[in-house]
Amino acid sequence: MQFIQEYPIIIPFVAILAAEVAKVITNSLIRKNGFRFLNPGGMPSGHSAFVSALVVTVAYRDGIGSTLFMISAVIALVVMYDAINLRYEAGKHAKEINKLNPKAKLEEMLGHNHWEVVAGATFGAVVAFILLMV
Repeated sequence: MQFIQEYPIIIPFVAILAAEVAKVITNSLIRKNGFRFLNPGGMPSGHSAFVSALVVTVAYRDGIGSTLFMISAVIALVVMYDAINLRYEAGKHAKEINKLNPKAKLEEMLGHNHWEVVAGATFGAVVAFILLMV
């Protein structure tokens, strides 16, 4: 895994792809929503997995006292806040608009609940940790 050590930017991308595969499995088995790869919403949050893997990677390489760690942590918090609040609320609005106008066919599963974000963040951190230790 020398390649990952030389190019750590790959780690967050591996995390989001793995989270999206997990999302396809959970959506098809639990929610019966069918195939939803690289779409917003669902369990686990791919965006949260991506940014948490980035934070873990930066912490490992540069330390938690570094400016890069601070920047990546703040970006991660903004992304997760957005997923829980802004995009989740937009999905609720889309659901109501679709009730009023069925022809609109707006995407309703845009954001995440708290557990989907926590699961995504944990998933991404674990993936990053495993890849960094290999």
